[in-house]
Amino acid sequence: MKPRNSNRQAEDWLGSDQRDDLTACGETIAVVRKKALLRILARREADRANLHPTDADLQATSEQFRRNFGLTDGDELDRWLDAVALSRDGYARAMRDFAVVRLIEELYAGEVDGLVADHIAISTARFRRPDSD
Repeated sequence: MKPRNSNRQAEDWLGSDQRDDLTACGETIAVVRKKALLRILARREADRANLHPTDADLQATSEQFRRNFGLTDGDELDRWLDAVALSRDGYARAMRDFAVVRLIEELYAGEVDGLVADHIAISTARFRRPDSD
């Protein structure tokens, strides 16, 4: 599957026969939507639990992201943001959400760990070949 343009609207993906095609980030629109849902639910849970990332959390999240993707130089970050049509505000919201997801992940680490083995087992169903009668 060839990655598709990142500027397509979600509605375009959902209404097309290309839902399983890879987006510009190398994931299907279904996976991207699940990650967006995780961000929404993490925000709501953080508000409910009165968990808020500190400025240091936000800075560390942004620095780690930038290191991971070779965007440590401010000019390089700006060029990338322009290239993908992402505003500084959009970037800041994503970094905040990523920090919030990490806080929630830490809060629920035990429960998450308890589900991992079953989730892996369930996910192996995709590798089964249907019985041919």
